[in-house]
Amino acid sequence: MNADLTISTLSFTQAYSDKIAGSERREISRGANLPEIMRIRHSEYIDNKTKLPGVQSQVKFERHVALTDGRIAPVEATLTVKVLSDANIASSDVTNTVERLSQVIGTGTLNLSSTIFVAKNQ
Repeated sequence: MNADLTISTLSFTQAYSDKIAGSERREISRGANLPEIMRIRHSEYIDNKTKLPGVQSQVKFERHVALTDGRIAPVEATLTVKVLSDANIASSDVTNTVERLSQVIGTGTLNLSSTIFVAKNQ
């Protein structure tokens, strides 16, 4: 993966990348005090049900926002994908699962992000 990434016209500059700690990229177009931070981390795990090994990958975004009282706090979103280490699991299985999630909360077919996260509907 590239050290620096452009996402929706925003430039995320790599702050660090470490095999164990993961990586962090920062975007500061709204100012250094209101960064948007992207973190990626992978770790091995053992599935509770099957007792088989796998890899857990996590992508996390933090968008720092100025609160009404002047403090700054993050709004966070995390995507965790767990994939067992099995030859029958194809990359398309992972991609299709993530795309389903994106269709529900993103700009896809349903786009329910406000309904789920703001209105708190289930």
